[in-house]
Amino acid sequence: MAYYTIGELIRGARERQKYSQEELSYGICAVSTLSRIENGLQVPGKKIVEGLMQRLGAANRIYHVYLNQEERERYELEQQLTRSLGSGNFEQAEYVAACMEKKIKRNSSRASWRKMEEQYLAFAKILIQKQKGKSAEWVLEELLHTIHMTMPDFDGIHIKSRLLTYHEMIILNNIGCTYYNLGRVMDGIQLLFGLKEYMETHILGSDEIFLKYAMILQNLYSWLGQEGMYEDALSLCQTGIEYCIEYGKLHTFPELLYSKACALAELGHCDMSKEIFKQSVAVFQAINQQEHAEQVKTYAKVHYDIFL
Repeated sequence: MAYYTIGELIRGARERQKYSQEELSYGICAVSTLSRIENGLQVPGKKIVEGLMQRLGAANRIYHVYLNQEERERYELEQQLTRSLGSGNFEQAEYVAACMEKKIKRNSSRASWRKMEEQYLAFAKILIQKQKGKSAEWVLEELLHTIHMTMPDFDGIHIKSRLLTYHEMIILNNIGCTYYNLGRVMDGIQLLFGLKEYMETHILGSDEIFLKYAMILQNLYSWLGQEGMYEDALSLCQTGIEYCIEYGKLHTFPELLYSKACALAELGHCDMSKEIFKQSVAVFQAINQQEHAEQVKTYAKVHYDIFL
């Protein structure tokens, strides 16, 4: 088997996808830094490798990058912070964030190597303060400041042609949700549609990114439904269903079938809606989610007088 340095792997993936060094490195590191990495003249830190490979849609691969003790401790703190936020343990998250902030401040590396760690920490602190009752206006201002750390020319709505890391996608999704909560409905919808289209054309093969894609679809469907835009919601569901079939994502598939059935019912296509509701129930049952299957049956009966 041929041996490749991490720089050669990055360069090979970048060139196959026809991205320039400027496009790939934007907001993560200087072009000259990426050039040195690709030519084997500089060993990148773990966060740099993660960011570059996420933008190239290859983050699910395993790359062995040397971590010194300080880097390992910061990485472990970031994982703890992610778990605490995911479980809703904001008190623990606040403690871990404070520990992580101390570690980052003690790091003597150049700022470009710390940028993504600092961005994620800033995002985590926003979520903690939001839980404490900070206003949506404050949250939006801070989220925009945080995304500008790596996307300084982001105008608040348009993703343009930029490549994105996972953290950037999560922050952008939260910006869209905050727009919607503030009554800026079309701004939120436009931003999330842009994020949806980016995922569809770049990196949907990754399990981790598909979960984010499903979350964005659900947000969009909910918003479109609340705005009475059922034709758009129906089209959105169909696109998601097709991607689920292509990539074999059964967990998201029945949810999208259920959403499609609701959109059809709202548009008055009751016979078609009933058939899709049945499909949703069957898939939920097939993947041993009987409770969800029963919830679909109840919802169809109560809201649309459809008996399954």
